[in-house]
Amino acid sequence: MGNDLVPPEGGGFLDQLNLPKIVAGPAGEAISRLIGGAVDIPAAWLAQVAQGVKDRTEAKSVVSKAVADAAANLARNDPEVVQRAAHSLLAKELRHQTNREAIARKAIEHLGEEPIEQTTKPDDDWLNVFERYAEDASSERLQDVWGRIFAGELRRPKTFSLRTLRFVAELDEHVVALFEKWSPRVINADFIAFPPQGGNDFTELLQLQDCGLITGATGSLSKSFDAGNVPNGEILNFGFRFKKHMLIMQACAPCNLQVQNVLLTTIGREIFQITRTPGAPEPVKEFADRLPKHNVLKISFYPLDGGPTEQLWSKPEEPSPAQQLPTAS
Repeated sequence: MGNDLVPPEGGGFLDQLNLPKIVAGPAGEAISRLIGGAVDIPAAWLAQVAQGVKDRTEAKSVVSKAVADAAANLARNDPEVVQRAAHSLLAKELRHQTNREAIARKAIEHLGEEPIEQTTKPDDDWLNVFERYAEDASSERLQDVWGRIFAGELRRPKTFSLRTLRFVAELDEHVVALFEKWSPRVINADFIAFPPQGGNDFTELLQLQDCGLITGATGSLSKSFDAGNVPNGEILNFGFRFKKHMLIMQACAPCNLQVQNVLLTTIGREIFQITRTPGAPEPVKEFADRLPKHNVLKISFYPLDGGPTEQLWSKPEEPSPAQQLPTAS
């Protein structure tokens, strides 16, 4: 059996972790379920599992008995088949267990990054689907994705739909890397402004659209930002939130801003919440440069994690009447 199937030496799962207090309570129950009992499992849940095993053991249907008899005959005639089957089952379960514990570690790390007062246990249907998909994640990148999803769901149930879980189960690392690359350009966790219409960037957006993360890459979608029913001359502020920056546009009514864009799908919006690429000022400044400037007074931005506000653009001052008069020759 390969070394990758042998559990590491040393203590148990908990001995290798410094668990934050947040893992107590509902989160601890969910994590214990994922890793199969390394921490306290609620007695009621354990009793249900035990009863289910007992029920299956005691079931004596005609079909199951016939299958059991056939298997016994096969074992007597060819014991090597049984040995290979046992080896295959053990190898598979060890891989699944290794993957589940790696994901549990990732989830605990992410819970510790942003402490919160309490967590909530996801419902059983969600956990069933999550466990089934997550145990097949063997790469470190995908294990990290599943760990972030698990931590996000513990923080706020219903954050990730079952559709998104199914989607992530079929993700490959190329798509994950591509979506991470574009995530700093996402605005208000909803859209990417002024998408390219050709070249390699356009091809990448088509790939994200084919995967179901965005829509509108081949169309001409636009978002409208207006002042509503406010008097002309009223000073207005429009906010555009990026990953780590907020852009503020100050304008004078009337103002109707049209921004070409591609939209994140429901799945794209959910997955965007767990992207790890750090925010950058360059996409914010590029967006500010391309914004229509009709009736705009100034555009500025500031880091969401603290820092000074930087003015990116301001309306040029109009010359006074005296400055407009031609000079005498």
